[in-house]
Amino acid sequence: MTVMATTTILFVMATTLMTVVAFQMQATAVRVGRVRAMHVADAGINAYLYQLRNDGSYYVSHPDTGWTIVSGQEKYRVKAVPPTVGHPLTLYSMGVAGDGTQTIAATVRLRTFADYMFLSGSDLSLAGDADVTGQVRANGNIDNQGKIHGEAIASGTFSGKSPDQGFLVNQPPASFDAVSDWMRDTMRPAALASGSYFPPSGALGYRVVVNGNTIVVDKITGGIDTGVFVTTPVSSIAIPTSGIVYLEDTVWIQGSYSRSVTFAVKKSDSVGDIYLIGDYAPSSVDSTATSGLVAEGNIIVPGWFGKQDLSVNAAMMARTGHIYADIKQGYTRNRISVQGSLAYGLSGGDFGTVDKFTGQPVSGFRQKYYTYDPRLDLYPPPLYPQIADESLKVDTWVEDNNIVW
Repeated sequence: MTVMATTTILFVMATTLMTVVAFQMQATAVRVGRVRAMHVADAGINAYLYQLRNDGSYYVSHPDTGWTIVSGQEKYRVKAVPPTVGHPLTLYSMGVAGDGTQTIAATVRLRTFADYMFLSGSDLSLAGDADVTGQVRANGNIDNQGKIHGEAIASGTFSGKSPDQGFLVNQPPASFDAVSDWMRDTMRPAALASGSYFPPSGALGYRVVVNGNTIVVDKITGGIDTGVFVTTPVSSIAIPTSGIVYLEDTVWIQGSYSRSVTFAVKKSDSVGDIYLIGDYAPSSVDSTATSGLVAEGNIIVPGWFGKQDLSVNAAMMARTGHIYADIKQGYTRNRISVQGSLAYGLSGGDFGTVDKFTGQPVSGFRQKYYTYDPRLDLYPPPLYPQIADESLKVDTWVEDNNIVW
């Protein structure tokens, strides 16, 4: 009886051990297959990115690669979902290796001029009272005497206090010249197709007031010296699905936006400026909507009238000029808070000046705060100018098995 009981126990133990070993071997094989499939899917993403680097519209002509054999039973297939307003180009790659299958998703875009808190087309100098959150970049030299909570990238040299995340020098410049072509060939046609193009006003320019999803455009016939505008109505439109509004005149703008929108200003007979005449920010602090203000000339805060405390949340670009407050000597305002990004072709613009001997404000805003809006990194404004000749930026890389193949 003892021998039979012992034999039975040993048999059960041996059978259980063999079952466990077989299960572990099967689970290991599945896991190895999944890992191999993940690497194959990743190879598919990288192969597609290589094509995109050479042809930015590759996803249009090749929305689905079909199956590509890597070796033996390993293969991948990549699908591209085109970008829309607020959503970048998304690549889905399915990898197969033996019995393993895995799908990954990656959102991809070119860098834009909205990726930096400051981007100067020439040199960039930050004074000792500057406190900047975000990356800064210059096509020339950078001299920093303040605080940079981020990285600094210079096409020339760097001097002064080192940023929190260090600095790079002798880097390729960002092409401001290419932005002119982008405005003409991409932004203007998109606005024409969306019914959001405004020709020269024949007056002093346009006043634009954004209220949620609505844009009210008036023609200005007087009052720019006092801020009490004399206007005649032109149009009231919803923010178009393209997200782009193009105006061939000087623009005076303020308001709050609930959808992503980019305003492009480029006059046919001169550069075209944007004047910020009041707060400009999202309707809700929780919104993912972003906005771009792109001027061929300057972006100006007219200090001879306006608010004591001004808040601006936008990606701003003055392609050939400055971004600054035009406040006469002896006129000062309390505070300007910029959350977003500033890109300008010429350095030297400022939102306030101080006496070099006393350090006291003599014009402009007494307090200036600059903070990069991280939403611009995930949701760039519609058709915001891209930085050509730059590597692609992969924003996310996640496992995603939900796409229907």
